[in-house]
Amino acid sequence: MRGAGVGLSFMPSIICGMLAGSVLTSQVKAEADSEGETQSSSFNLQTVYLELEGDYNHTTVRQSSRQPHGLLKGWNNKRHTQTNRDYTFKERIGFTLDGTILDPSFITFDGDISFALTQSCHEERGWYSDKDDHDTGHLFQYDMRVNFFTGKLLSGSIYALRQDDRISRRFQPTLDETRTGFGTSWDFAHEKFPMTLSYDYLETDRTGNWDERDDEHYTESTLNWGVEWIISDHHWFKFSYEHSESKQEFQGLQEAFDTTRDLFTLEHELEFGGSHQHTFRTLAHWQEESGDFARDFFEIGPQLTLRHSDNLETFYKYQFNRERYEGLDIETQRFDFQLVHRIYENLVTTANLFALYEDVEDDVDTTQYGGSVDWQYNRKNPYGRFYANLALAYDTQDMKGDSGVRVVLNESATFRDPLNITLRNRNVIIQSIVLTDTTNRRYYMAGRDYLVFKRGNVIQLVRLLSGRIADGGTVLIDYQYRTPTKGQIDTIRVDAGLEQRFDNGITPYYRFSYRNQEADSSTGFARFADRTDHHRLGVKYDHKRFALGAEYEIFDDTVEPYDAFHLDGVVYILQTPEHSLNASTRLSRFFFEGGMDDRNVTIIDVELDHRWCLREDLSIFERLGYRWEDDSTDGITRAWDVAAGVDYVMGNLTAELTFEYDRLDLPESVEDDFGLYFRIRRDFPNVLARRY
Repeated sequence: MRGAGVGLSFMPSIICGMLAGSVLTSQVKAEADSEGETQSSSFNLQTVYLELEGDYNHTTVRQSSRQPHGLLKGWNNKRHTQTNRDYTFKERIGFTLDGTILDPSFITFDGDISFALTQSCHEERGWYSDKDDHDTGHLFQYDMRVNFFTGKLLSGSIYALRQDDRISRRFQPTLDETRTGFGTSWDFAHEKFPMTLSYDYLETDRTGNWDERDDEHYTESTLNWGVEWIISDHHWFKFSYEHSESKQEFQGLQEAFDTTRDLFTLEHELEFGGSHQHTFRTLAHWQEESGDFARDFFEIGPQLTLRHSDNLETFYKYQFNRERYEGLDIETQRFDFQLVHRIYENLVTTANLFALYEDVEDDVDTTQYGGSVDWQYNRKNPYGRFYANLALAYDTQDMKGDSGVRVVLNESATFRDPLNITLRNRNVIIQSIVLTDTTNRRYYMAGRDYLVFKRGNVIQLVRLLSGRIADGGTVLIDYQYRTPTKGQIDTIRVDAGLEQRFDNGITPYYRFSYRNQEADSSTGFARFADRTDHHRLGVKYDHKRFALGAEYEIFDDTVEPYDAFHLDGVVYILQTPEHSLNASTRLSRFFFEGGMDDRNVTIIDVELDHRWCLREDLSIFERLGYRWEDDSTDGITRAWDVAAGVDYVMGNLTAELTFEYDRLDLPESVEDDFGLYFRIRRDFPNVLARRY
């Protein structure tokens, strides 16, 4: 299936390129002859190289399990151990090349091509079975690009690649990534109707974890076509079409995530007024999807911007959306009015009013309206510069209809250890939760990357340290939640901040955020008022050799309240182009009391980064990351991430040696990973350079 799709999709692009080449060949020759130029072709075999590469990985995992030991003797703790060893060697010969055909404005090309013999050995020793596997084979790598008709009315390129990369992960083993792809891109540089056409195919394999839970196969193909109608410098239309197919397979899962998407986009912009200071812009999208988590929608949003003076602007916007998702048909209309007023450079006032109507077919009707005002103030004073902001917002929504569901798409949230993510809405349908990365391309798996906890009518997401979501990682969340037959929700938000940046580097600050949401439902659901009262008081000190910070945090919340303090610092011990040594640390202490959790958590992070160019031909680096986390409920977690390496360059000989050690010590398991990677390469430059 993949092979057929690739071939059929790529053939039209190749044919287009060949036809374009035949059409423009005569044009290039004619232009060269008329200008009296001498046409010449060149082929340069820039470098031939020999390379030896090796990789060794050793992983030991010890897991605790509680198993019954006799009917009346209670439980007995057992520890299961599994060890994996992987050896890989590659002997490679390759070359880099570039050149032209007839003329640089006709065809140019460049690339890197190599061939390698590979030997690998895999061993697994476990409490339940032993496995051995040996493999030999060959590996063909390439990264080629051909450019056609550079600077002409019609220009384009074709590329193909197959590359091996190593992906370093914090506190986890390094992953091996193999990427195979090809594509083409063409531009038609017409003054009034410029066009672009491109096709890209990329296939990615990631391997390297001891239980293969991170192994992943991902393919994506994308066809793009766009055309622009430039009526004048202040008036234009744009139309684009995208067809994409993606497939994501996870090791150990029988199902795969397949999605096919067709997206049409139309843009229009008109600048008018005596100085073309006003703008009328319209953006429309129409998307049809099939497959897993398919989302069909049509949206159009005209926006009028009036610039009344240098200090005053107003915006008028209407948005219409029609979405079909998981069997629901949702229609939304929204009106916005915004005013931005500037008083010199010190004070900016932004006011906004909106009204929204949402209709879920044969289900819930929602009417929502509200407004906000925001002040941003900054002023220079004898001690430095002072900043302040204040934002007030209010909205109310009324719901009527049957007791049904509403859909939330792309709710953004960030995991920040040891805090969990609390979904904004209550009575969420757990089975409808979908987590992706910020590109909506990578799906995360419940039980492997995160856990879902239901506490009353509140849903929380917990990041797994052994999963693919990093601490500080932002995710997009889709889900459905149940609504009452009739109800009203009022929400008030207040955000404020004060900051004085002194010239001596000291910056005290205060941040305040308040949110109060109250629901009044006559029937159906027992809904609670949600209130968040967040205070952050801190000070920072910046120096060219070091930086320090301290913050006290009070998070008063109806779901998960806590108090916390944070201390962090970074020291630039050495800072020269040849030698750098930086050390940083962060201490956080959380006190969870009065909510759904009653626990204390202490987290200490330490990082060290050292790089030293000993000579022009010799450099070394060392990196150290350590985390210690003490959770009064879940126990103690320790994690190490150590890497050290040497790079040596002597003329055309380069050598690289890298050592890695990762340890993830969880209360229920311990994983130790040791890796050794080396690469030796000898270049033979200027082997062949010929013009003809």
